[in-house]
Amino acid sequence: MDRIELFHNLVNLAAVDGKFTDEEIHFLAQRAELWNISEDEFETAMAGLSTGNLEVKVPEIHEEKVELMKEMLRLVAVDGELAEQEKRLCAIASARMDFTSQQFEEILDSVISEGG
Repeated sequence: MDRIELFHNLVNLAAVDGKFTDEEIHFLAQRAELWNISEDEFETAMAGLSTGNLEVKVPEIHEEKVELMKEMLRLVAVDGELAEQEKRLCAIASARMDFTSQQFEEILDSVISEGG
């Protein structure tokens, strides 16, 4: 999964509760800068939200699944509140990625221990 696909997944996750917090926008802007996402691509990701098709594309490779889940968890934690829709989307994504409860807990613990 390339960085652009990963970024689109994060934008979709941030939008799932129907609002963007300042913290979520800041997080997305940081990721865009870190991953060299162009301003055009950033705007394309945001414009894609108007289609109402908010889905997370699951990668095939296990390491990429772990990376995606970590980024999803970082994003949902950034605003300090976990909306029901965000929890549901993370749970669905985790199941679609074939993570066991124990694997999910290990990924969550890893994100918490690294401080986000």
